[in-house]
Amino acid sequence: MKILRFVVILAVFCIALGCAGAQRAEERLKPARLDRIPKTLAILPFENNSVTDPDLFAPLSKGLSAMLISDLNKSGSALKLIERGKIQALLKEIALSQTGSVDEATAIRAGKILGAQTIAFGSFVVLGKSVRIDARIIKVETSELIMAESITGKVDNFMELERNLAQKIAHSLNLALKIKTGKGESDINAALYFSKGLDALDRNNRTQARELFKKSIELDPAYKQQVDNVQGLNQ
Repeated sequence: MKILRFVVILAVFCIALGCAGAQRAEERLKPARLDRIPKTLAILPFENNSVTDPDLFAPLSKGLSAMLISDLNKSGSALKLIERGKIQALLKEIALSQTGSVDEATAIRAGKILGAQTIAFGSFVVLGKSVRIDARIIKVETSELIMAESITGKVDNFMELERNLAQKIAHSLNLALKIKTGKGESDINAALYFSKGLDALDRNNRTQARELFKKSIELDPAYKQQVDNVQGLNQ
């Protein structure tokens, strides 16, 4: 009986010791996982390579990046996004806003100036009633490619495509992001009015910006949240 009791006690002790060891091992692994989550991300305006009406869709360059910033802000404190205003100010300094072209070297340079650990950039192409969005994320310090994604769909599904891209970006950074998807079709003009409103805001024409934002919301109320999240509108 004493032997049996000793065996039971020994077994319980071994199990407890094993659990403690496993817990310590897990705690050692946690910092490594957290180290893979970048603390700061800058999202540059997307390059417009549209074949169909490139001038018409040019405003989406700013609009897409602003929408991504707004949605990714919902991922919580694990990720800090560089403010759009700071990015726009930098683009003026390096004259990128005129060319609209972003290569890896330019993106890394911008990321270093902005103090971002990672930077996202890409392009979009509108052809007929379809649009393709290409996006990349790289580590500024090492030039390591973190993500390369392409999303294709209907132009009138622009917000849905943007939300899908936001989810992919969050996943690539090991972040949890809760945003509604499956929105379906939405008038592309809603996205265009929103994007034109951003441009007006950058030109400090707040009256015109409000008018354009209002038109965007009238066409698609879902853009109200995007408008509300645009920094500086009510300042």
